[in-house]
Amino acid sequence: MISISSHISFPKVQWIVWSFVLLLLFGIYLQNDSFAEAATYAIITTLFYAIVIYGNAMWLIPRLYKKEKRTAYILLIILFLIVVTIGRLQLQNALYLQFFSKGKPMPTKDTSYYVMYYLSYFLSSILIFIFSIAFHLSIEYFRVREQQQLLQKRTAEAELKLLKSQVQPHFLFNTLNNIYFVAQRESPDTAVLLERLSNIMRYFVDEGTKDLIPLTTEINFIYDYIHLEKLRMRHPLQVQFDIHGEPDSLLIPPMLLIPLIENVFKHGIDKRYENNFLVAIITISEESLDAVISNRIYRSELKSGSGIMNLTSRLQLLYGSRYIFETSEKDALFYAHLNIPL
Repeated sequence: MISISSHISFPKVQWIVWSFVLLLLFGIYLQNDSFAEAATYAIITTLFYAIVIYGNAMWLIPRLYKKEKRTAYILLIILFLIVVTIGRLQLQNALYLQFFSKGKPMPTKDTSYYVMYYLSYFLSSILIFIFSIAFHLSIEYFRVREQQQLLQKRTAEAELKLLKSQVQPHFLFNTLNNIYFVAQRESPDTAVLLERLSNIMRYFVDEGTKDLIPLTTEINFIYDYIHLEKLRMRHPLQVQFDIHGEPDSLLIPPMLLIPLIENVFKHGIDKRYENNFLVAIITISEESLDAVISNRIYRSELKSGSGIMNLTSRLQLLYGSRYIFETSEKDALFYAHLNIPL
């Protein structure tokens, strides 16, 4: 809803304005007509004014003028005003003859009178049409203003959330560090796990919001993720992670590779079996980064999850049509192939 202040909405302002117009017209007609006749003519005139204003501002301008159909807009406006003028006069005359002409002599009028009569009403319709343009501009102004206010509100909320997100991880990291130092004395293996968990959380907080991060950071994150996931396995997991090429100076968007690894642990592993495996082969060339992830298929209906769909959406936003992402099955194995330009 478009608002012009914190207390009065734009629709309420319109109701107030139209009420004022109705009362003004009623007072003008009442000078020469009876109460009922003046009220009838005021309602009809207000109604046709609204048809012209809203018809142009809400339908003709958005559908024709803004779509560069200027000639069609002008022709349709002329036709629209003619139809509205004739319709208004015909309705007023019909109501006059039906309810208000009794006992009144019918004056004799020549053709020139009717021409001027219709022309005067047509000119009034043109004036209302001009006002409808201003009305449309006011709608656009208040819509833009409302969007700006909404944007400012969302920006303030985002800034508040950012401050909260900065405070909470800071407290959590400090707590993890304290537990880590205690665990180093009591259980070095637990300390290593805490360190990997801290690395993962720090990745989400510090790196996940960036546009580009070093590929080595992404790879280290994957190593920590796999190590922690293996703890949940009943049987040992066979992992092959090969990197061909030089990743040190390469930058990529964050979290492009981890959905492929995460998909394996969610849908490509059965804890009841001992022969689970994960194979990840990353090949780096001057033009592209190529990643192939494979795992065994235990249940065909669980080939991929929402992470894969989200990854596809991100790839389309980041690279348009300049990427390759495909999945396939062969010999009870599931393959995910990703190729992105560098």
